Amino acid sequence: MELLLGKTAKTLLEAEVKERMQAIQMRQESVRIALFRVGSRDDDCQYERTILRACDRLGLVAESTVLDESVPESSLYEALQKAVNRSDVDGILLFRPLPKALQTERIRTAIPPEKDIDGALLEQSCFHPCTPEACMHLLRAYGIDPSGKHCVVVGRSPVVGKPLASLLKEAGADVTVCHTQTPDVPAETRKAEILFVACGKPEMIDRTYLTEGQTIIDVGFHSTENGFCGDVKAEDAKMLAAAYTPVPGGVGTVTLSVLLLHAVQAHERNTEK
Repeated sequence: MELLLGKTAKTLLEAEVKERMQAIQMRQESVRIALFRVGSRDDDCQYERTILRACDRLGLVAESTVLDESVPESSLYEALQKAVNRSDVDGILLFRPLPKALQTERIRTAIPPEKDIDGALLEQSCFHPCTPEACMHLLRAYGIDPSGKHCVVVGRSPVVGKPLASLLKEAGADVTVCHTQTPDVPAETRKAEILFVACGKPEMIDRTYLTEGQTIIDVGFHSTENGFCGDVKAEDAKMLAAAYTPVPGGVGTVTLSVLLLHAVQAHERNTEK
């Protein structure tokens, strides 16, 4: 069984970001990301620190705006618009989920498609959501071509399952999407040559869902009293799979690198215009 480590794809992506950044810096230009955090959720704060460190290491500029959890919608919208209107800001990232009072259509669409480096606007964005794209980069890093293969995606969320299925179809895969209304999910997942699991339920996928020799991409990430786990029961996957992404250390390791690549691409497009 081969472990598909995210650091392999991360290394390749960071090398691409560095190469493109060198060309940008030679033109005396910079790539700038505006980060917006509402409140002090531990996972948001940790992700923010990780982004800041990565930007510093790779030569991008990141600016953080931190707002109180009780901030009015109008104040958040105004802060976002200031970044939107700055020509030197290439990408904007608004940490989500937001407090319920801020989950409005006005805030959802405040970031224009060309600066939506997180893909939050989904089909309207210039970029795919980072996690599905990270899955594709991970496959590429290990020379796994989904073209012509039967791929099964468990989960149809708008930020992971649906865009992932779309990317796989674009790559030439035969794709089945399983969800809560699928009559017999285990029967479908056992047919998969490449199985992608993004159901959001800790260790839901056990050996009864699996067939020997599959490639299993576990998108899930959960913190439990026994440590971290994914949507797939790790010991069962390791016993049966030909290749498997560990949790942690798999898909999640790649997503930030995708975000930074999007920022570089946004700058390049902006410069071309």
